Amino acid sequence: MYAQTRTPRFSRRRRRSPAPAIVVAVVVVLLGCWIFNLTCGRGRKEDASSLSEYANRVKALVEASNGIGESFATLRATLADLIADTGNLGAKIEELESQALDLLGQVKAVVPPRSMESAHQALVICFEQRYRALKNYRPDIINAVSALEVDVYAESISRDLMELVYSDGNYLFFRRNLDDLLAANNLQDLEIPDSAWLADWESASVDRVRSFLQALKGSEVHGVALGKITFDPSGTVVREGKDDVHRLPAVDEISVTVVVENQGNRPESGVAVTLSLYSKTNTTPIRQEKVIEELAPGEKAQLVFSGLRPETKGVRNFLEIKVSPVPKETFLDNNQKLIYFTLG
Repeated sequence: MYAQTRTPRFSRRRRRSPAPAIVVAVVVVLLGCWIFNLTCGRGRKEDASSLSEYANRVKALVEASNGIGESFATLRATLADLIADTGNLGAKIEELESQALDLLGQVKAVVPPRSMESAHQALVICFEQRYRALKNYRPDIINAVSALEVDVYAESISRDLMELVYSDGNYLFFRRNLDDLLAANNLQDLEIPDSAWLADWESASVDRVRSFLQALKGSEVHGVALGKITFDPSGTVVREGKDDVHRLPAVDEISVTVVVENQGNRPESGVAVTLSLYSKTNTTPIRQEKVIEELAPGEKAQLVFSGLRPETKGVRNFLEIKVSPVPKETFLDNNQKLIYFTLG
């Protein structure tokens, strides 16, 4: 009855760690900015109106990026509720990814003042890292919640979150340069906001990600079970040897009502229920199958199998009812029932 979640919608991506390339890029940018500031950047006077326009434009983009970051943080905090529907989860991350890509295009289109040309590249890299982190995180987290082995995905997700660590560092460098330039030009009233997508950098470590995934996978329970089975027409139950046998009145056709319950804490879909009817004199089973499209946690569904024509005149009939296990279900003892009955 109890198990994990459904099959992944994404295949495993093979990609090298972005850390070396990112570090090299950041070092080059920082070195270039340092040299520029030493030679002619720091304290340089700029046209106040163009500098003010640039600062306000960047401020709007940073605030928009912060909004995406807040949405991403909320998504990560509520993953236990979202992983039941990986399609919806993927769509939510993809929407944030699309917004981040749009912001990246906008920040690339901004023309910075000459004193900010080098530092502005740190802002571009920051926005690119945030977009890339979302793009990679989407398949990684969806694969991770469906996989039995979490270590490999812990490493991948750690790399995704490290992108955000680097992006926060690049933004901090950019902001300090812009604050210095604004102060040098007596524009301290233009406040540039903080921007940190990953305030707790330790949460990007492989160990923390592994622990998070293990807790996440342990938070969900999946399982369906057969409940009460009733006949129409109804009869009485007698004990014959070691078996309980339903004795029904002599009729040509009967119907059987089957109750199926979702005993997990996640919704299930496409739950198949099969009924097989055969007897001692006719061992070729007659089968009917019905599918429950959606079954919420704790919900019970009633299925009616009608038009069944068992053997009559006291011949023992056998009724097998099975509900197919949901993905990763391991406890199957309550997924099937065998019922004996006679007519007449």
